[in-house]
Amino acid sequence: MTRRSLPALALGIALAASIALPARSQGVEPATKTKAPAASSVPKSPPVSLLTHYKARYQVSYRGISGGQLESGLHPGTVPNQWVYESRAYPNLLGRIAVSPDARQRSTMEVTASGVRPLSLVFDDGSDSSTKDVRVAFDWANGRVSGNAKEKSFDFEIPPDTQDSVSVQAAMIFDLRAGREPDSYWILNGAKLQQYRYWPEGRATVVTPYGQYDTVVWASQRDGSKRVNRVWHAPSLGFVPVQAIQFNKGRPDVQLKLVALERGSVPAGN
Repeated sequence: MTRRSLPALALGIALAASIALPARSQGVEPATKTKAPAASSVPKSPPVSLLTHYKARYQVSYRGISGGQLESGLHPGTVPNQWVYESRAYPNLLGRIAVSPDARQRSTMEVTASGVRPLSLVFDDGSDSSTKDVRVAFDWANGRVSGNAKEKSFDFEIPPDTQDSVSVQAAMIFDLRAGREPDSYWILNGAKLQQYRYWPEGRATVVTPYGQYDTVVWASQRDGSKRVNRVWHAPSLGFVPVQAIQFNKGRPDVQLKLVALERGSVPAGN
């Protein structure tokens, strides 16, 4: 396994399907002041309960070989309507070939009854070098995003419904809780803005190390990609994913299974 083979522990997480599987970045190309494709306005939704604080641990494997665990979760930020999605890797001895135990990912977002809107994203691969790190800031007043990915700067316009590769996981959970069925998301992967199609694949019962759950299955795919992400969301757990698999040409590559979960309530003011 190479570091490129296992951004599973940062897939953050592949699941761009969500976690839908955070989306997997396909390499970075500078996108300086590039105009984004036009996007339809985000539909208003009826008032719903907002996101719930949770922390989940997943067993991560690559083509059947265990790479360790991934911890990810949502918690309220420091101001009303602000939420933070964080993930970190706990690779085993073999997984450390691909991922540093110091790797971290953090997306700060604003969450209202209308949906999830990312504010910033930080990815640190855990090494002394910054060559693979990502820093992103969203300027919604001007409809732009800027930052640095793999030591390349970028600054360009974005559609109003853009997510980053981490916030999209919170957006998917939010939409499912609101009774929506999203058909696509624009997702910022590194310095590239890419559109992912989403579609439901029915219901299924899933057995994980944490237990057995009835789930709704959602799939996603980037336009032009041979990879398909499938995520099993458990309604009884507030639509927290209990399993996620990334398929490459129909063959399962990266798989995440829930092994532990902590859930809390929404504090006052959020």
